[in-house]
Amino acid sequence: MTKTRTPTLISLLLAWSIVTGLTLPSRGPLPQMRPEVATPAPDAEAKAPDGIQTSAPLEAPTPQSKPETAADAEEGTEPSSHTETEAAKDKTNDEAEPDGDEQKTAPLDPPPPVEDPKALTACLADLKALGARFETDKAIDDADGCGIAAPITLTRLLPDVALEPEATLRCETALQLARMTRDMLKPAAEAAFPDKPKLAAIRHASGYVCRNRNSVETGKVSEHAYGNAIDIAALRFGAEEEPVMIAKQDDGTAEAAFQRAFNAIACLYFNTVLSPGSDATHQDHMHLDVVKRKSGFRYCR
Repeated sequence: MTKTRTPTLISLLLAWSIVTGLTLPSRGPLPQMRPEVATPAPDAEAKAPDGIQTSAPLEAPTPQSKPETAADAEEGTEPSSHTETEAAKDKTNDEAEPDGDEQKTAPLDPPPPVEDPKALTACLADLKALGARFETDKAIDDADGCGIAAPITLTRLLPDVALEPEATLRCETALQLARMTRDMLKPAAEAAFPDKPKLAAIRHASGYVCRNRNSVETGKVSEHAYGNAIDIAALRFGAEEEPVMIAKQDDGTAEAAFQRAFNAIACLYFNTVLSPGSDATHQDHMHLDVVKRKSGFRYCR
């Protein structure tokens, strides 16, 4: 009996829903919109919690300028970080005359350059080992900045080669002259003049002397005024004297060939060589000096 009622009830319920128009909803409930959240502006300052300090915003590091190298300083070029305006300003400042205060404090008669003690000791030892004859003298401090801190009076370059007359020089100048004579000048003279006596002396026209270049009244001070230079006028073979000469390239004599060799030899030992005929003031002698130049440059003319 119970089994018969159950299907009947189900059928009645289905019929009732159809009659009354009951249906399932076409779609489920719509989701609610998410509430909007106020976003702070990008440039707004974020507030830290109470009791916590915040640091200032970090700035991007500024790239450092390229350091001036020793080569830049030495060559006198502007560092690469300079602008054209800054370089022009620096040049103007360099060329400007010092003001009145600087002129007052600048020494009008500076003392002679100081010798490095170790270098001087080594130079004197090397010169003595070559057989040179010399005496050390007191410092020379003449007017207009002329002078030698540690001069020597040189009378003989080698045991068998004299310097005539004696000359006052810096040790470095004397040492280079002695080395050149021993290593190159004597062998070249023997090759050029096999029938002459051996080289007996070098005759000079000027050692230390306080004067300007080329003995003019104004201009730069000569390297002779610091003991850095010597002028060679002639060579003596026994009793015979052979003056230095202007050696033309088309002159095929032994004397001209020897002079051209002498000119080249000298530039291996001295930083400045003005050969006979190099200019109007060097017609009858050779100027040799040991002044240092930038990057080891040598002037041989």
